[in-house]
Amino acid sequence: MRKRHFIVTTGLLGLCLMTTTACGDAYWADTVMIPMGSVETTTPTPRSSAPESPAPETPAPETSATTDMPKGFKPVGSIASGLVVAVPEKWIALDLSKDDLEQGLRSIGLSGPGLERAKQSLQTLVDNRAIWASDPASTETSPNRFATNLNGYCQSGPRTTVDELMTSARTELEQLNAKVSEAAEMPIDSGSAGRVIYSFTTNGLTVKGTQYYVPAQDKTCIVTLSTDQDGKQELFDSIGKTIHPI
Repeated sequence: MRKRHFIVTTGLLGLCLMTTTACGDAYWADTVMIPMGSVETTTPTPRSSAPESPAPETPAPETSATTDMPKGFKPVGSIASGLVVAVPEKWIALDLSKDDLEQGLRSIGLSGPGLERAKQSLQTLVDNRAIWASDPASTETSPNRFATNLNGYCQSGPRTTVDELMTSARTELEQLNAKVSEAAEMPIDSGSAGRVIYSFTTNGLTVKGTQYYVPAQDKTCIVTLSTDQDGKQELFDSIGKTIHPI
């Protein structure tokens, strides 16, 4: 059987999504060195070289996954990305199977060299038709001007158990010097998920992350939420409960 790999590293690479005032060279120098060898990629979809336009709003996917959304949330995802997740309406949300990552990064304040470094580091999200979302208002309450953010996508492969997913996730996170505080199964709207709560520190910035592992018949979907602020777990779990592989 082909060894199943998990996308822990992509969650870590997605952590430096903050404004240019805080995302200096030192942050990116450390972040981009996180190994990417365990991440499987697909062939990238060619993108247009047309002039930039404002980041598009992702339309609601035509799926029953949108019926259980919490009030004040909107869906992001599609059949092409393999999953749908609901995020707060005021978040910037992109389905990278069709939307442009650069536009999303510009919308949270990145530009110039910082924008280019972010695009290079997060290209794996585009290659894997991921979903990506960010709370632009969170930079105002973050002591580090760190944008609370989400990324998620699915990997094809034989169905596995939630316990197996959590065990592998804990091992990989700890190998990356993250401190895992909780790993447990939780009910979600589409069934059950493995939830792993962790933190890690880089350049004096402590990031608090939660990953949700959702097994489906022929794939596993992984959603990572990251922040540097306290008091976000209830929001993260509200988002996590809406994960629907499709």
